[in-house]
Amino acid sequence: MTSDDSPQKTFVVGLVGGIASGKSRVAAMFASLGAAVIDADRLGHDILQWPTIVRQLTQRLGPSILNDDGQIDRRQLSKLVFGSEPDSAQRLKQLEEVLHPQIYAEAVRELKRLLASERRPSAIVIDAPLLLEAQWAPMCDLILFIDTPEEVRRGRAAQRGWSTEHFESREQKQWSLDAKRRAATHIIDGTADETSLRSTITRLLREMHSA
Repeated sequence: MTSDDSPQKTFVVGLVGGIASGKSRVAAMFASLGAAVIDADRLGHDILQWPTIVRQLTQRLGPSILNDDGQIDRRQLSKLVFGSEPDSAQRLKQLEEVLHPQIYAEAVRELKRLLASERRPSAIVIDAPLLLEAQWAPMCDLILFIDTPEEVRRGRAAQRGWSTEHFESREQKQWSLDAKRRAATHIIDGTADETSLRSTITRLLREMHSA
């Protein structure tokens, strides 16, 4: 989906990794170096506020997902689809059937807008938790795997207030780390300090545009 119309090609970089691997931190570093970021989680949060989406999800999952203002309660929604109950997997499937096509459409729209802009960024980063599972890889020129030890990721998830069960439930619903690693074109250390991370991404951007 990239274009070679300008002297400098805009590379599309997809970020993958395990739960709490640090994808958002890597995306933020890319942004600080001039890249644009398409954040699928942010798109999803916005879409959850659309009246049509609220209506569809309430019909499928029931009124318990709504807060007192009639909006989606994301914490309650998360409990329903990532819980240990037998119905959780089916609820997650229903959520994804409603949400994923809309998130994809918005991401493609944003990608096209960035590629068509007069001042195109040198890179566009797609930060999407299910980038591989949702088959977004064809949009990307590079797939960057954020390699972070499990104990570090579990610690980060605990800082978010996630229980061990919630962490494991979410991770089990994604591709295995080995599969993500095999699908990647590049691997980056998710525990690197800010200086090392900046240096690594700067070098990667340089390599992209000198190839």
